[in-house]
Amino acid sequence: MTSGNNRWVASVPVSSGTSFAGRLALLGGTLALTDEEVTFTPVAGLGRVRRIALVDIEAVAAHADTPPRLRITTRTGGRVVFMVLSSRTTMVWSSDPSARDEAVARINARLAAD
Repeated sequence: MTSGNNRWVASVPVSSGTSFAGRLALLGGTLALTDEEVTFTPVAGLGRVRRIALVDIEAVAAHADTPPRLRITTRTGGRVVFMVLSSRTTMVWSSDPSARDEAVARINARLAAD
C-alpha cells in the first residue's frame, strides 16, 4: 500500500521499545500523510484515529528494522511509534524497510516544505 497517495500499511506495536513486545502488533491500520497532519486510522474502526498535526512534529526517523518501525517525536517531547509494512499480507517480522523508508522520506519532505 505504498504509492503516490501517501498512505501506508501500519500498526501500533505493543511497546515502543525494541524488545520482543515492540515487535508485536497491537492494532493494524493505515498511516496517512495529508497537507496538515499524519493520521493513523485503525482497520474496521477497531480503535481511535490518531492525528498528529505537522506543526506539532519535531522529527520523524527510522526506529528499528525487524519489523520496520518509524518514530514520530512531537515538539512537546512525546513519541509515537508505528510499524510500517509494504502490504497487509507482509509478516510483522519482515525486515524489508522500503515502505517505512518511503513514509519517513515523504513526511520529512512535507515538514521541510512548510
